[in-house]
Amino acid sequence: MLRTGIRGAVMLRCTIAATFAFLSSPASALYNQPKKREKFGAGCIGAVTTVAPKLGTCTIAGDTMRIWCPNGAMFEGAKAQSQALIRSTCNLTQVP
Repeated sequence: MLRTGIRGAVMLRCTIAATFAFLSSPASALYNQPKKREKFGAGCIGAVTTVAPKLGTCTIAGDTMRIWCPNGAMFEGAKAQSQALIRSTCNLTQVP
């Protein structure tokens, strides 16, 4: 009986840890689906920041930003805190 209780507690902890690991991916949390394609720089209320050729970001409203990827995809979501997150969103390992 004691063994079953310990095993159940360990399994519960592993399940909770796996759930947090799955839900904590920063790129998937902020930018899930590509949005309708807009012209580079369209709809921005602030200046467009170019991170790399054809990779840029801008503020579109309050704490929302838009990201244009070199492959033509565009994402909108909460402001990213780092260039690594922006590159991750566009599936880039290195900035060209």
